[in-house]
Amino acid sequence: MSQLSEKQRLGQILVARGFISPEQLERALHRQRTTQEKIGKLLIADGVVEEHTLQLTLTAQARLRHEDRQAQGARLLAAVAEKLRADLEKLSLDLLKEWQQRIARLPDREGGERKRREAALRLAMDFPRALTAAQERIEARKRAGEATRLRRTLSALQMIEKDFVAFRNSIASVSPYPVNDWSARWQTLGDFAKELQRAIA
Repeated sequence: MSQLSEKQRLGQILVARGFISPEQLERALHRQRTTQEKIGKLLIADGVVEEHTLQLTLTAQARLRHEDRQAQGARLLAAVAEKLRADLEKLSLDLLKEWQQRIARLPDREGGERKRREAALRLAMDFPRALTAAQERIEARKRAGEATRLRRTLSALQMIEKDFVAFRNSIASVSPYPVNDWSARWQTLGDFAKELQRAIA
């Protein structure tokens, strides 16, 4: 925020609270351009505002600036978290789609194996579903300016990203047999979903 905009903001707060009129503010701003004095000092000198009123308004201005910084921080955190969330959603859906196609081509070694593999992949869809829910939560926290909670969400996503990359690498060459062992590996995505749900609660 520039020095001029800070001065204008102070005057706007005084006007909004009914301490001065827009005309009184405009006159003080006009004088300020030539004298370079602080706007509050000019208003006191004009007898328009008392010193304790100015102090209260400066406190309100500081609070508004803090809220603005928090809102800006929340927007930045939300943008980073949303990009990471979207990347994870795409990667996880691509991985599940790839395995769904591979399984469709695999012969059953014994009755019902393919069905059990498909059931495991359906359970693994909990992770992309949790990422979709996270999108709504990130947006809501951005609107509310909840930078601290967004930071926690982003931290959780970063940890999950690292674990997901390791999972994807480990599953790349794994055999889908025996089915029980293979299915247990895919429960990892369900664990990621639970971690994310806890982080965004």
